[in-house]
Amino acid sequence: MKASSRNSYSGKVTRLESGTLSTEVEIQLESGEKLYAQVTRPSSQKLGLEPGKNAVALVKAAEIMLVTEADDYILSCRNQFAGKIVKLTRGFVSSEILIQTPSGLRMNAVISLEGTDRMALEEGSPVVAMFKTSSVVLAVKK
Repeated sequence: MKASSRNSYSGKVTRLESGTLSTEVEIQLESGEKLYAQVTRPSSQKLGLEPGKNAVALVKAAEIMLVTEADDYILSCRNQFAGKIVKLTRGFVSSEILIQTPSGLRMNAVISLEGTDRMALEEGSPVVAMFKTSSVVLAVKK
């Protein structure tokens, strides 16, 4: 599958937790990390989600928030990936930032120039990339 999202992660569904309206899906990525998605119950059924099923998680770069100096905080965001900035490209309005985790997982984030400057981000800076479960689009093969 080809998608415009630069953040595309393959893995296996390892756990489902269904509620009245939605289902939280845990996916073990090929890199070893776990990623979480929230889908409606009808979507979960349409995709045939069950433990062991292969899935692809897509996340738009603009949906990824970067955090620094957060060691003294507990964050409510379910998807959190610590890593370092390996590439930072400044544009006129925003910056494209490529983060790599210790396992080699790469994530692309797009944030404002103001945010880039306020956080004093540069290549090599440690960051936590995070995004909400509802920002994940899941895909499975037919």
